[in-house]
Amino acid sequence: MKLHFNTVLGCIVGFLSVGSAAPTWPAAIDELEDVMFLNTGYKSRGFSSHITPCSFSEFGPGRQTAAEWLRIGFHDMSTTNIFFEPHGGIDGSIAFELQNGENIGAGFETSLNTYSSFFNSRLSVSDMIALGVYASVRGCGGPVVPMRGGRVDATAAGPMGVPQPQNAQGIFVNQFARMGFNSVDMIQMTACGHTLGGVHAGNFPNIVTPGTAPDDYHLFDTTLEFDNNVAVQYVNGQTTNPLVVGPSVASTRNSDFVVFNTDKNVTIKTMTNAQTFQSVCSSILQRMIETVPPTVPLSDIIQPYEVKPAGLQLTLLSGGTQIQFSGDIRVRTTVRSASQIATVQLTYKDRTGGSACGSCSITTSVSGTANGFDDSFSFYSFSSNLPATSSISSFTVVITGTDGTTETYDNNASGFPIQDSVIALAPQSCLSNGNLTVFAAVHTSVTTPVSVSITQKVPRAAGTPVPALVSSSVAMIKRSTVGQYDIYSASYTISSATGTKYGVSSGSFTDDFKDATSLGSTCAPLGTAVPSSSSSSSSATSTSSSSSSTAESSSSTSSSLTSSSTSTSATSTPTLGVKPTIGAYTFQGCYTEGTGVRALSGASFYSYPDMTLEMCATNCAGFTYWGVEYGGECYCGNTLDATSTMAALNDCNFICPGNSYEYCGAGNRLELYKLTSAISSTSSISSSTKSSSSSTAPTSSSSSTSPTEPPTTSTSSSSVSSTEVSTSSSTSPSASPTLHIVPSAGPYKYLGCYTEGEGVRALGSASYPSDTQTIEACAAACAPYKYAGAEYGRECWCADSFGAGSVLVPDSDCSMTCAGSQYEYCGAGNRLTVYVMNGTDTTGPLSSTSRISNLSLGPSTFGLPKSSSTTRSTTSSSKTTSPTVGSSTATPSSSSTLTTSTKSSSSAVSTQTAAAIKQNIGDYTYYGCQTEGTGVRALSGAASFNYTSMTLEMCAESCAGYKYWGVEYGGECYCGNTFNTGSAAAPEGDKGCSFLCPGDKLEYCGAGNRLSAYVLNA
Repeated sequence: MKLHFNTVLGCIVGFLSVGSAAPTWPAAIDELEDVMFLNTGYKSRGFSSHITPCSFSEFGPGRQTAAEWLRIGFHDMSTTNIFFEPHGGIDGSIAFELQNGENIGAGFETSLNTYSSFFNSRLSVSDMIALGVYASVRGCGGPVVPMRGGRVDATAAGPMGVPQPQNAQGIFVNQFARMGFNSVDMIQMTACGHTLGGVHAGNFPNIVTPGTAPDDYHLFDTTLEFDNNVAVQYVNGQTTNPLVVGPSVASTRNSDFVVFNTDKNVTIKTMTNAQTFQSVCSSILQRMIETVPPTVPLSDIIQPYEVKPAGLQLTLLSGGTQIQFSGDIRVRTTVRSASQIATVQLTYKDRTGGSACGSCSITTSVSGTANGFDDSFSFYSFSSNLPATSSISSFTVVITGTDGTTETYDNNASGFPIQDSVIALAPQSCLSNGNLTVFAAVHTSVTTPVSVSITQKVPRAAGTPVPALVSSSVAMIKRSTVGQYDIYSASYTISSATGTKYGVSSGSFTDDFKDATSLGSTCAPLGTAVPSSSSSSSSATSTSSSSSSTAESSSSTSSSLTSSSTSTSATSTPTLGVKPTIGAYTFQGCYTEGTGVRALSGASFYSYPDMTLEMCATNCAGFTYWGVEYGGECYCGNTLDATSTMAALNDCNFICPGNSYEYCGAGNRLELYKLTSAISSTSSISSSTKSSSSSTAPTSSSSSTSPTEPPTTSTSSSSVSSTEVSTSSSTSPSASPTLHIVPSAGPYKYLGCYTEGEGVRALGSASYPSDTQTIEACAAACAPYKYAGAEYGRECWCADSFGAGSVLVPDSDCSMTCAGSQYEYCGAGNRLTVYVMNGTDTTGPLSSTSRISNLSLGPSTFGLPKSSSTTRSTTSSSKTTSPTVGSSTATPSSSSTLTTSTKSSSSAVSTQTAAAIKQNIGDYTYYGCQTEGTGVRALSGAASFNYTSMTLEMCAESCAGYKYWGVEYGGECYCGNTFNTGSAAAPEGDKGCSFLCPGDKLEYCGAGNRLSAYVLNA
């Protein structure tokens, strides 16, 4: 019953920061404040019960929920890019990123499931993630991490970029710089984050050997609490931190050592002082959870109210002459104990702000106590019947001490506001068999339309643990008039009462945020008889029992009144997902580009600002196939090139710029559709989620259909026929699939089972881990590298040559099944299932000729044509057709077909000893250090990424044929024929491009928001 609460929720109301005034109620952060401070006792929210005691986990041995809450905070934040959109930060995007290979372990999903139970229209998941950091640190004996509210939840996955344990020191430094933190910050955040928890052998067996730690869970230090032992034991040489010592050293995953040693251990040594450690962690973790987009304003630091109303409710009583006012007053007793309080009293004003109510006083009684980590509270309940004619508009709270002194709390001189113009009538409302019926009393002076709003939690696609909030609004119908109030009602069918909130409103007046689960199954009538007494009561009274059941009901048929506004149904709200059909076309899967050629070469056009699937389908009308790539590129064709293969569905993860509910491929990945006339209905395609998928590809069509004369189409099919599937891969579906070595994947052929190198990676140029890993996905990710290898079920490694020490071992050594396919082998611990481009290898540790011969896997054995090209582009830059629609840029020449001969990072002159700007790279000349564009990429023609081995030569190779290219942030390569709006010479000059190339430390590869740019020689 809070006056103008909609307006309050629309902005961030000033909250108490250290040394500032007390907060003003109501505020947008009230729900968060309750969850934050009411841990146990009366009206407690129970948030901390999941992490109390600090060692506790409701999921059994080998888990520590507090550590998992701290970890999810870092992982959600760590994809931040302060230089470019999307900015990221603590935004809950991790809920959509659990399958990208960077967020390994069950703790992320279970944490989000816990947070989802608190999630509602007044409390975002991202605020819960930040609150989880506060709670885990404080609950484990750490410092108070100052907490603000107001974060805004993301609706889709953000970019990748969570630091991984195998990263090199320079990569860590660059990643934290992208987040907005320097090297000292990096060391502090790592130490503060790793004072809790440890490493699970099941998730990282190359860091913790299975069977060597209790419950296969190796702690970072010897205690479970938030203390500085992680620093003390490291500095004293007594550490057992698995990210410093043990198997992680040999597997080059000793990331804590790498991080701590960035400044020769100077920072970590200062953190051996316990007081310093606590102070530093409070500060750096506050900065971590306050990393949000600059457009998201956060509240002031949240402090508990000294006096706060709770659960206030007005209820029109039988006869309409009286209004019941009930609720609780929460009083903070941290400093002034409850034993020092004699009485708590409300003094109120009538509905016009006067004193027509007479004494205008309401007494209370103690109803319970509650506690937080650092505060205690007492609740004082009341229930009083007020004359409907005078009613109430605001109140103050007077606390009288046992010593006779009084304190008046007037909500910063504004009084605690109450509005009586629109009242949700809980006793008359009900929920039965999914039918929610809501009644409201609206003062006769109100002339604006009345509506009921319903907000439901709707499950998202499988794999996303956080539900969506879907809101609907239904017009209410006037039923009768009782005294000074008109009675309205409306009904609405809901899918589940759990998490459903409802409210009534008219104009600026609202009574909302009501819990549907609190309603009974029968709507009680609002009688005409006046209650026998209007005296106030000091006892807490449930609003569900406040009306008479003896009088005639004016709403006996209300439960059958269903709004005709069906367009507000929750099921009509679109969600991001695969679209199974677009017009006459049916979804085929996520496909790679061809090898040195376009997968679809009939026609193409580009629209990076507003591409949609429908737009591409319209422009490709008449072609057998079309696909959208890299968000804004549309390609058409009557045949699909044989070298294009199906990739994991998750690979196509770019959201269409013109429709945020559609996927538009990705770099080197096509969201592929085919005319339904060539498709039967024998096997359906699910559109519920971007799940992993088979690598089988449709046979290239031999149709001679003219682009202007489409073939006859079927309108009823939405699935792929099994007869349309090529048998070119050994993973083609069969009646009874069995576990096997995949003989080929796209242009790659099986080479053998190989060991890791001696102190180096066998294949160390690029890595693509995935919890949906398959041989086909790994092969697609490694193009155009010569070798691709799958290790330990979920890891994918690529290179053009083997690292020293890698040797051939029996095939049986590679015994682990792929994470994304139970029928394929993906290496094992220290073992890689290796594939070679086009099945020929005369330079590796052992020639593959005999192995391939013995397996009878010649280039044409499985229907794969022989190819004269051994490589292909890792991005969409190898354009071989001219843009036909919406393109103002010149087409790169066909020379953009790539080879691997220049991929080596040894391009530096042998006498060079320090990094320097390279004036010439092949046919390109240094252009300068350029900024990014304004809201757009400076170069938007194509892109490729390699944070582990990027060089200038590698980028030049990928961008062959384009006029310009540039490397940014060490590992990002962008191509284009023009610089887009806003891109300019860096104001600091060439010094702005200061990041060293990860593949050649003698070259510069841009920086955050800075490109080392090159231009094609005239």
